[in-house]
Amino acid sequence: MDEQEVVAAVPSVKITVRPNGPFRVEGLIALVDVNGVEWDLTGKPAISLCRCGMSSKRPFCDGTHGREGWICDASPIPVEPVALG
Repeated sequence: MDEQEVVAAVPSVKITVRPNGPFRVEGLIALVDVNGVEWDLTGKPAISLCRCGMSSKRPFCDGTHGREGWICDASPIPVEPVALG
């Protein structure tokens, strides 16, 4: 594996699914709407995106999920082995 392949294998963005909370996005990203208009994220090394749909600052999280008791414990679902044969 050459140096270029190693660089490509390192994630440049990390998205954390917070239990009962937002998506926490860290890294260099561009956030655009359906028309391609970009939000100014200058000086923001991380943002939290609304997952509950109740935020008044969508697409950003404003903490409404906590005040409203929204619950969603999203974690990866283990993949069951597939029987062969």
